[in-house]
Amino acid sequence: MKNTQSRSVLWIQRTYILFSIFALFFGLQLNAEGKKENQVLDWEGERKQFVHKIINIEELGLKSQTHYILENFAIHSGVDQTPIPIEQVEGNLKYLTLGYQLRKIESKFKSIALTSGSKEKITEFNPKVRIRVDAPYAYSPTDYFDTKVSLKNTALAIPPSESKGSWNSELWFAPKWDFPFFGRFAFDRIIDTASCPDAIYHEYTHLITGKYLGNNAIGRSLAEGISDYYAASLIDHPELYTHKTCEAVKRQLLVSSFRLDKEIGYYDSTIESDFKKDFVYIPSLLWQYRKFVGTELADVTIFQAIAKTNAGDRFFPEFINTLSTSLYKEIKKRSGEQIATELVQKLENTVWIPHGVYSEYSQKQTVFSIFPKNMVRIPNSDEKSNELCSDKNELEFFWKEVNLEEPTLRFYWNCNQVKLPLVIQMDQTNPANYLIQSNLHFINGKLRFASQSAENPNPKLSEENKILYLIMYNYIKDNYFYRKTMEKEIRLYLDSGNDLSHVENIRMEFAYLGNSKKRFRYTFPVSKDGWFE
Repeated sequence: MKNTQSRSVLWIQRTYILFSIFALFFGLQLNAEGKKENQVLDWEGERKQFVHKIINIEELGLKSQTHYILENFAIHSGVDQTPIPIEQVEGNLKYLTLGYQLRKIESKFKSIALTSGSKEKITEFNPKVRIRVDAPYAYSPTDYFDTKVSLKNTALAIPPSESKGSWNSELWFAPKWDFPFFGRFAFDRIIDTASCPDAIYHEYTHLITGKYLGNNAIGRSLAEGISDYYAASLIDHPELYTHKTCEAVKRQLLVSSFRLDKEIGYYDSTIESDFKKDFVYIPSLLWQYRKFVGTELADVTIFQAIAKTNAGDRFFPEFINTLSTSLYKEIKKRSGEQIATELVQKLENTVWIPHGVYSEYSQKQTVFSIFPKNMVRIPNSDEKSNELCSDKNELEFFWKEVNLEEPTLRFYWNCNQVKLPLVIQMDQTNPANYLIQSNLHFINGKLRFASQSAENPNPKLSEENKILYLIMYNYIKDNYFYRKTMEKEIRLYLDSGNDLSHVENIRMEFAYLGNSKKRFRYTFPVSKDGWFE
């Protein structure tokens, strides 16, 4: 009996002890749950990487006590209609980092806009920007495929769309996506960009540029390059999308990171329509601009240039020209005209021209400065054409309209009372070829009909002149152009005589003469004195 009672007491004691331990452990867990530690990833300047930082959730500037709503952002999970509940935000590194860094880049652009003199409230959006975390379609392995890019869309900015004064904007951040049948180390394919501050900066910048560059600007080289530039400038570090700027990258084998401080080559006009051909050129050149003029001045003047850039403008020549003009005006306001002129010219020679671009401040160093400044009429050198034209047979060249933005020489073949419009489109693949240098001897171009429907005469012409027009059209097509391409290579020679530093005249003729040596050959006087350094 005593043994039975002893066992019963012992069992009760053990049960009590176990229950006490369990209660203590459970209580500690509840206490820990009640006191979740709120951490974000924030930039550590000395270590040059994002590190964990403890914050108070009040630092996010919440505008709702129940849901994740900030002053200009409403943060959702996936395609949920309502923002994320606050209880899910507390203790969540990704959610907290996203809100914290959005406020940081927003504050940066507020400061830039204020310094630039802009009166627009560029960081305010009505309605609020909708942020989608774990968005299902920002990356889809079945719906999006591009063989040119190893890293697919991991984040997406749906550009600002204005309707009756309201801007509807969204930022989508993709979840991490794994190959289901392979090990995580080798095939952890897509990073969770909502926890990558540099990706957050990049996408937010699209919201700013989208207001000025147009709704279709995202994906174009100019907008992508500017977004990368500001992402790097905010952390004052030229390397993006690495394990130091985003923790999730450290196990990614296929993430495309790059440095903006590496040496870059010459401008290639094909990047304007296909930024995937060269991700690095534009942000790297802007980074060199930043090193030349200083961080604050670069951030401000680049924004000023964005605000003055039109939707269809290219990085070169339009944006480069606008940026140099913004720099000149800002320096003139701060330090005077002489210093502004000297700095802009030094920028041309130190940063722009060595990389194949330039602005109007280098206009005197381009061939356009020596082209004739008016319309030039000259007799047709093709003697055989005299059989067609009994009264008038001349070419009428409109040199004044040729410029860097549109390097096209338009002219008419005037035969009696009939005009046939033609153009010479100059080669734009390397704009550095327009710079007058001692080794520049000619410019390439292509002779074409000015109209794609050149075979159709103007209906206002008389029947007699319509017949003459068609005779002229067929004469050019049969005697000048290649049948397949309907064009002919032309060269504009810069004849300098014995003195290589002085252009005496401009000579125009076919690039490959063949039997047509005298058929298309003209000489034009240069503008001014033709001297260059």
